Amino acid sequence: MSEVLSHWQTYVPKADYLTQRGGTFLFDSEGNLLYEHRDRGVLGFAENMSNPLEFLWENA
Repeated sequence: MSEVLSHWQTYVPKADYLTQRGGTFLFDSEGNLLYEHRDRGVLGFAENMSNPLEFLWENA
């Protein structure tokens, strides 16, 4: 972790996508986006994404 933090600008030269979790982005040397994959994330299984724990109260 100290390696990443001490060279943050090398690993994250452009923070536009910093909040994206579970994604893959490929940029060319000029910073143009060539490819992207955005994972649905850990809550991708939920039927109701705005309330992912809703199923706990359905039959309570």
